[in-house]
Amino acid sequence: MSSPKRLDLQGIRAFAIIVVLGFHFYPQYMPNGYLGVDQFFVLSGFLMCMLLKRAEKQTPCSLVSLFYSKRFKRILPLYLLLILLSMIALYSFFPDTAIETNKESATHALLFLSNRPKTVQEDYFAMLSIAIDIFTHTWSLSVEIQFYFLVPIIFIFARKLSPKYQYLYYGFIGIISAIFFISLPPSEAFNSVFARMWQFLIGMIVYLLTTSSSESEYKLLSTEDEKYNLLLDDVNLGKKCADPTLTERVSNYSECSKNILLFSLISVISCPITLPPSILRPLVTIFTGLLMLISQGNKILSNRFLTYIGDVSYSLYLIHWPIYAYWKLTAERDQLGLIVALLASVVLAIITFETYEKWYLTLSSTNIGILVVMLYFMSAVLINKDEISGSLYEVQKNFSRLDGLNENMSIDDAAKFNYEWNVNDYENLYTNTCIYETTKPRTPLGWCNHTNLTGRYRIATIGNSWSANHAKLFYQECGHKAKSILQGSAYGCEPLYPSVNAVECKIQFDDFAKRIENEKPDYAFIISRFITIGDKIPDNVTVKDFDHDPIYQVMKNQTLNFLSNIKYKLYILDAVPCPNITYIKEIVPMLKKNTDPAVIDNFLVNKKSYEKARERHAQLVIDTKGRVELIDYLPTFFNKTTQTYRYFDEQGFSYFTTPAHLSPHGLEYVRHVWRDFCKLL
Repeated sequence: MSSPKRLDLQGIRAFAIIVVLGFHFYPQYMPNGYLGVDQFFVLSGFLMCMLLKRAEKQTPCSLVSLFYSKRFKRILPLYLLLILLSMIALYSFFPDTAIETNKESATHALLFLSNRPKTVQEDYFAMLSIAIDIFTHTWSLSVEIQFYFLVPIIFIFARKLSPKYQYLYYGFIGIISAIFFISLPPSEAFNSVFARMWQFLIGMIVYLLTTSSSESEYKLLSTEDEKYNLLLDDVNLGKKCADPTLTERVSNYSECSKNILLFSLISVISCPITLPPSILRPLVTIFTGLLMLISQGNKILSNRFLTYIGDVSYSLYLIHWPIYAYWKLTAERDQLGLIVALLASVVLAIITFETYEKWYLTLSSTNIGILVVMLYFMSAVLINKDEISGSLYEVQKNFSRLDGLNENMSIDDAAKFNYEWNVNDYENLYTNTCIYETTKPRTPLGWCNHTNLTGRYRIATIGNSWSANHAKLFYQECGHKAKSILQGSAYGCEPLYPSVNAVECKIQFDDFAKRIENEKPDYAFIISRFITIGDKIPDNVTVKDFDHDPIYQVMKNQTLNFLSNIKYKLYILDAVPCPNITYIKEIVPMLKKNTDPAVIDNFLVNKKSYEKARERHAQLVIDTKGRVELIDYLPTFFNKTTQTYRYFDEQGFSYFTTPAHLSPHGLEYVRHVWRDFCKLL
């Protein structure tokens, strides 16, 4: 005969999940509800000991394999499904600002490392307050899974001891763990499996105390019993064999005594006043163990409503936090929305339990293994989808060269192409991937939005006509990282300073700031040829006294204005010497006359002003503490052999056009710079 199942333990589990929900959804009313997780640890210790005791007559190898097969069959299919569905929801519904953080935390959850040592910024309670990490709650599963790898070893040594010494053995390990918990900094102790072992061990000791020596031998379960008990491993904590000694022992405690202990525990955890965890955690852990020891048959804990809440507690724990996080990030002040989020968590947990959980627990171990591998693989792919798509993009992309050149070109071809690039320069500023706001008159300048993007970042590129000049190259090399690209080009006007103080440039200067404020990009790029920012410092100012440099101060204020609306970084194309455009058409004729290329360099490159622009850019990097990063063409254009800047190749193909833009050949020449930068986004 079998004694009644421990429905009381399922009632304790129900109270634990209720206070956890209270702490997460209404922390102002239940500030101590986090201790429900500590109760889960005690209940888990009880369950682990039960499973191990059932197999204690097996060889160590069989014992370990049986334990892991049961635990992982119960835990992994739902856990991995929730990671997968959470990532789908993250990409589909959550704000973009949450994606980067959650990709990293999802990886930790997938590896059961959510309880890794945290920085101050990643403190558990701080993460709860902002709710940007939808996998914050998986830390407790990571602690439990990690203990799974320790507990069989602990048990195998324990079974060699007599029952009396087993209590001493578990107690000794528990005391060492408790000391470790006390000695560690609170944030480390909170997440450490070694500092939490004492809570699991209390549950194990409770199980040993509630069983007699006659229970060390277990009969084989039928197939239906096995399936049912797997479902109830975290539900009713299994079916116990008949134990008159236990029944007699429990009956010695009056129902009144059980209820006093129960309500005392509930009152402490549910107290609306924040109590010190250093006192409360050991108190709640020990009292939970005591309650489990005497609560069998308790009518309150065993009622149908509470036991069903206990049934769905695993689903509810996994499901509720991503839903709460979505509410927190999108509708924090909507109290009705918070109620809806809580109700949705309960309803989805019930549906998940009744359909998915009950279904997968009827599968064979082989089918469970296949399911777990599939879910794990799909989750890993989804977490890293941007990196994978970026790698595939690198392999599959087959853009034709912007310059149309091939290996068989001659110097005469160079003359022809240089001429065509100059003639078609304005037309080459257009890109067919951008929808322009101004269509009449048709112009490649102004503002446009690029299309057919599948990446994850909001990007803005701004500048003078160089922004349009680089548009095709930027789209080819960086487009796969973007979900949107806003492009702004203002003829002759720099984003960081109203060029030559022209009225039109002052208008554009303000427009750049307004557009960035409205767009709020993740990354922004200033792709602009320097004009006024290369002007010398006034005569009454010390050479490097940037605090009194009026041009720099305008640049700095505009940069800080941009950064206040940019999530990650602002990249600025650094200044390079301007070409003497009248000499571009002379490159081929001079080469045909066997003119030394270094001589041509001296005619072609204007070295004035660019250094002052570079100094101001460098100071911006310092003053913004690295939130500004420079993209530099100078090393690419510098010829180390002749120690000159070279703006053409050995055949005479020019890197610049007469309007002082990069030619299609010049864009190809600097392609590697953008490719390297965009790989790092």
